[in-house]
Amino acid sequence: MFTKISASAKNGWHVTEGLEGDAGLPGYRRLAALLAEEIAAGMYSADTPLPTDTELMEKYGLGRQTVRRAFQELVADGAVYRVRGRGTFPTERPTSGRMVRSTGSLEHLEQWSGTQIEVLSSLELRRDPHSAQRLELDGPAVARLTVRRWVDDEPFAVTDIVLPPDVGAQLVAEDRLPSGREPGTVIAAVGEMVGPVAQAEEIITAILIPEDLAEKLHTAAGRPALRIERTYRNADGRPIEISSTVHASERYEHRQSIRRAGQHGP
Repeated sequence: MFTKISASAKNGWHVTEGLEGDAGLPGYRRLAALLAEEIAAGMYSADTPLPTDTELMEKYGLGRQTVRRAFQELVADGAVYRVRGRGTFPTERPTSGRMVRSTGSLEHLEQWSGTQIEVLSSLELRRDPHSAQRLELDGPAVARLTVRRWVDDEPFAVTDIVLPPDVGAQLVAEDRLPSGREPGTVIAAVGEMVGPVAQAEEIITAILIPEDLAEKLHTAAGRPALRIERTYRNADGRPIEISSTVHASERYEHRQSIRRAGQHGP
């Protein structure tokens, strides 16, 4: 999806090809996504800063403002911090295995860099008139599955996913569900099949972890947790997924970037 960068014996970097990615996204977002992928891959550390503004401008033929906006995105997401005179460094992930996640765009909701997904229950059809109504379906049947997400070999989230039956059938037919622990998200796969996510409605609730989820999350029942429920729609306004995720609070932190309307591009 994005350009791969290889090491140069002389200066540490060189470009193998131009900046790629979704042409519908502005350059600063494509650059920010590429750098986020490289951070997740461990290319940078406390002793290895990210490339400078000038290096990135020269590599990809980008303007200074584009590069600066990409770094602004990463700083707002909590992915990097900048030290005057030294450079830009990745924010260290707490050794306790806590997942710190920032959301400021639909692309962020589709990405879980540095984590893995595991299917706990196979996808099946169920009669669920309430969920079917929320998905604006003609009949009462929906497709459901449960997944668990891991970070640093510890589970931190369990998600119940509800899909239109045709979307669920397509996921199975195209073998888009992981067979073990793998990177990625279900909603990203769904968006590739029925049109990219254009809107997400979110409800966040504080709860106590029920007994049936405590074992799956490797925690104790009754501990505080966050439940985040989202309804995703594609560009046609069609509801394509409902997800309800319970996060173990000792291993998860949710950050959100809130901007004034019109301050940044789409």
